[in-house]
Amino acid sequence: MSTQMTVVSATQQLMAKSFTDRMVGLPLGGDIFLLETHVAGLQYYQASEIVGRLQAGNTLILRREPANPHDDLAIEILVASGQKLGYVPRFRNPVLARLMDAGKELLATVAIIDANSRYAIERLPEVRLKISLRD
Repeated sequence: MSTQMTVVSATQQLMAKSFTDRMVGLPLGGDIFLLETHVAGLQYYQASEIVGRLQAGNTLILRREPANPHDDLAIEILVASGQKLGYVPRFRNPVLARLMDAGKELLATVAIIDANSRYAIERLPEVRLKISLRD
């Protein structure tokens, strides 16, 4: 038993020295990547006007739309000017909507714009975005 106490004591001493010698960062001190997904419904909104101006890395706005008649967990995707691009796909939004409803901040950035994707429709390329949780 005393051997075990010595090990704990030595470990505590090493940790204390590490903390005093240098700054130790928190393991989750930045944004937490959640998922990558396509934008659903591009053909129904102003995407034809917007897509040509989008680039990978652009920040997008995610906004809950609980009064949506088709999906009470709907999350709109807008560009900085407020124009609607589309929605987070329904099969992707339950957890994201609950996080937003709990007051968590989600970030969205354009990952890729791909005219040759299977999600490209009606002369509109697929727009994929990365969604992260602001920690």
